[in-house]
Order: sequence, then structure tokens, then C-alpha cells
Amino acid sequence: MGRLRKKMILMIRNSGVWLSTLLLWSCTDPLTPEFQFEDGLLFIEGFASTQMGASFVTINTSTTEFGRYRVTFVPGAAVTFENEQDGRSVALIEEEERYLPPDDFFAREGERWRLRIALSNGKIYESTAEEVLASIPISAIDITYDPELEFREIAGGTFIPGHQVAVSLEDPQGTDNYYYWSYRTYESLDFCQQCFEGAFRDNECLGWNTTTPYFLYICEVDCWRIRYPESIAIFNDTFSDGKSISKLPIGNLPLYTYENMVVEVQQFSISTSAYEYYKVLKDIVDNSSGLNAPPPAALVGNIFNPTDGEEFVFGRFTATATSVASAFIEREGIAEEALETRDAIILEDPMVYPVPPGSTIFAPCEEGKFRTAIPPNGWINR
Repeated sequence: MGRLRKKMILMIRNSGVWLSTLLLWSCTDPLTPEFQFEDGLLFIEGFASTQMGASFVTINTSTTEFGRYRVTFVPGAAVTFENEQDGRSVALIEEEERYLPPDDFFAREGERWRLRIALSNGKIYESTAEEVLASIPISAIDITYDPELEFREIAGGTFIPGHQVAVSLEDPQGTDNYYYWSYRTYESLDFCQQCFEGAFRDNECLGWNTTTPYFLYICEVDCWRIRYPESIAIFNDTFSDGKSISKLPIGNLPLYTYENMVVEVQQFSISTSAYEYYKVLKDIVDNSSGLNAPPPAALVGNIFNPTDGEEFVFGRFTATATSVASAFIEREGIAEEALETRDAIILEDPMVYPVPPGSTIFAPCEEGKFRTAIPPNGWINR
């Protein structure tokens, strides 16, 4: 066995955005770990889902910028989902550092899909085929407020407030079932743009000699900010086959603001190999013992370079049946302090501040990964 070889990469993922710490090792022995940060490592993550709007692919590579290690999005790739049974190919479109299929795309139970990627440098990557399993519905979502939701290393270390999300479901009897949960939260936005030392004109902030540090601009229409999970939630039914699973915690929602919100939970039915992959990833993300902690099993996905068997590719493609449920969370009257502070409201006023022609106090709600003008399911106007 050679020396323990670890590569530590900070991986920042879109869908939410996701923040994970990935480690790769080849073998272990009693020697002191030797950490190596390398440029050019490829990270690929993809889901083909039965739920419209839940499928995506991200492609990132490790880079060094100003002495800091990070991952950056890889643009210009030709990305396709390919149906193994009928040969159908679905091209994905590059959008906001993700690759997305057409809005009406969804996989069906029993279909087998694979991922194919052609990078602009000519390199090709493929995945093994994955079968879409049966969807298992969510019976209920339970939301519980906790003033000491979780510990964070901020301000010297403190407990932060927020809500815990739990799901209930009826596990099918006689089959091995594996679950993966993700979610999005939607918070109402009052302001859609902030321009520092300038003014908002023609959909951009223009520099202007003004006496105020910034202007805020009210959303032209109802608008929601979208947030994504910061952790991984998985479960297998080894000890609960055919039973009712009640109030299983799957995530925490820190109290970033006091705005009411909707949480939309996605429950994925995944294969055994997908579960084992995400279990290792969860062990890494949840490991709080430092870089020299004993590593769990090797993180091996199902994506490969068909022309170079020696190249290692981080990540995985998963075809999955998805069930979705939403819950509205009212956060008025909470006494604990929110994590995000709100800037003082300063609007354009030509009678008070020098501004360029075409003064306005409004800005559009730009549709994207982190913002939408489409009301989320379950939203209640108060």
C-alpha cells in the first residue's frame, strides 16, 4: 500500500444550490496523511426525474484562484439524456451554471436512462444506465420550530434558530427501498435589485455620482427567493420494510429572515448503488472530526471516460421516481434574531438624490435558479 493520498475539494453545487466537502483516497496505511489540492478534477452530478422541472446536470472542475481552491462551472458542453430502450436522446440546455432538459421532460417508471457528455475540449463522458423505480408518495410533511436548531461556527460558535422538516410515508412491503430527499424553500421578496453607487437603468446598475451608498428597487411583480438544502438526507428500509415511517427528519431550515415561506420537498426513489454513493458522500459531509479523521468507503460513482479507463470522475447520474409535497410555514411572531440583516430602505427620489434620467423605484423579478415569479404550490397570501 502506498501513502494515504487525499484530495480535498470544496464543491459548490447549483440545483442549490449544495455545499459539500469531497475527499478521495486510493488506499490507507498508518502513515501521516498527505493532502494534495489539484486543478482539473472533474465533478459531474445529474438527475433524470419523473417530476417535470426536477432533472438537471452540473459539470464543474477544480481550480486555484488567488491561492484559494474552488470549483468552477464548465460551459459549452453537449449534454444528453439517452433512453436505453428506444434510443431516444434528449438534449439539455445550458442555463445558470446548469444543464437542463426541456421544461416538459420527465422520465417514466421502468425506463432506463443514461447520461452522455461531450466537453468543448473533445473529451467524452458517459454513465451506466439507471432504471426508474416506482414512485412512493409522501404522506405528510411536519414542520417544527426550534430556537436552537443547530450549532454553527459563527460569532465564536452558537446555536441558530429555524425549522426542522420531517416526512411521513408508507413503505412498500417486500421490496428493498432507498430514499433520497431534497427540497427548495420559497420566501417572498420585497426588493429585486440593489445598486451600489449607481442607479438601475435598462436592466442593469449604472454607475452614478450619488450621495447615497445604494438604492433598493421594489419587485415589479410578486417574487420569491429560492434556497436549497445544505445537507444530504437518505434512508433505507432495512428495519422498516412495509411499515409506516412517521416524522422522519430530512432537513433544517435556518431562520434567515422572518418572511413566510413554502418548503417543497422532493422524495426520490433510488437504486441500491445510488444509495451507497450518497451514503458515503453524507458520511464525508457530516464528518466533523477534521481532515485526519478515518475515511469511510471509497466514493465511486457511475460516470466514466469511455476512452480512458484510468481517469477518475467524481459524481453520479441517477434516474429516479420522484414524489413532491409542499408545506406553508408562517414565521410571524418569532422572537429569536434572524440570521440575515436587512439594509435600510433607500429608494430613488430625484427631489432628494441626484439620479440619471428615467427615475424608477421598481425592478423586474428575473426568473432563474434562485428567483421566480411563479407562485409556489401551497403559497398562502397573508
